[in-house]
Amino acid sequence: MVRMKLEKVVEVLDLVYEMRLEKLENITVHLVGPPGIGKSAIVRKWAEDKARKLKKTFVDYALLSPDDVETILGDPSKYFVFYDCRITSKDPVDLSGVPRTVNGSKYVMFMPLAAAQLLGKCAGILFLDEFLNESRPNMLSAAYQIVRDYKIGDIALSGEAVVVASSNSAEYSSLVGRLPKPLRSRFCFIEVEPPAVQSWIEWMDKVYPGKWDKNVAAYFLWKPSDFLANVDESVDDNGYEPPSDPRGVTYVALAFAKTADKELRRNIARGKLGKVGDSLMAFLENRVPSFKELCENYEQVTNYNVERKYLLAVTVAEALNSDVDNTVKAIPLLKFMARKDDREFLVALFNFIKRERRWQVFSILKNEKEITDVLTRAGQSLL
Repeated sequence: MVRMKLEKVVEVLDLVYEMRLEKLENITVHLVGPPGIGKSAIVRKWAEDKARKLKKTFVDYALLSPDDVETILGDPSKYFVFYDCRITSKDPVDLSGVPRTVNGSKYVMFMPLAAAQLLGKCAGILFLDEFLNESRPNMLSAAYQIVRDYKIGDIALSGEAVVVASSNSAEYSSLVGRLPKPLRSRFCFIEVEPPAVQSWIEWMDKVYPGKWDKNVAAYFLWKPSDFLANVDESVDDNGYEPPSDPRGVTYVALAFAKTADKELRRNIARGKLGKVGDSLMAFLENRVPSFKELCENYEQVTNYNVERKYLLAVTVAEALNSDVDNTVKAIPLLKFMARKDDREFLVALFNFIKRERRWQVFSILKNEKEITDVLTRAGQSLL
């Protein structure tokens, strides 16, 4: 199975959609990987972006009322439908339609589902989640028809609709089963790599700008091994110890931005990330001064431990992200850290500076040789 970074999945989805539009071979992309790394989120984000590029209105099937369905079917060319279908929670009739007697009970026909009607007329995506967790033969048969024929029951998907599947890897779920080879041949399996912490930071800035606590990111840059921890089914725990994964970290970062209550934060971190949450809270106990205080007395950072340096990087980066002119104010501090050859701090700092802001910052610093020399030794890719 081919391995691929999460952010590269969109390129495969673009290709599959283009082939669908050109009426070439229909292949269903099947994303496989650990739980909570963003497989579902990346597919939904791709769908939202695709709708925008096609100048169509994105609609989530789960949020539609009967009146909404009628409105969309009245002018289907305007809409892009996203249907997240977790097949483990469905029955065969949910994929084939409901049988109804017609013509004086002389025969039976299947009444098509609203989702089938929508995806039969609109552009969109049918997302079959938790696919490998399904073991019922009748459900596998119904799912096989979808990926083989691109039909939901008797309704063919429109030429602008695609099917994508997603499953957890076998090592992370005891519920994962084996697919028959004829069904496997209908998929393009892609093993999705968990996102790197830096990729997650950029995604959070894009999706939740200004709405999350970057101090949480500082911890996982400091200890990236905790970004995906205790997710394996073989990990011995008490039966309700939560894993630490990008989904949980996202929740904690968003929640921390809403409350400064230490006890509430501790409960959220422990309840969502387990033991990693305890480590996160211990890390955050290391307070650092404000940006203004740091600029006025930068030598106070001399004896900072590693944890406080990462939090220091967050504080400085936030000031530079909010106003690039703060870079000039930060030069004495940055020179001080450069003289100490503190590459770890400078690497963390540039990781927290938004990608579109980094070159502006570096342009201001380009004549500060002490700083640029350390940045060069740390790696040009940061710039």
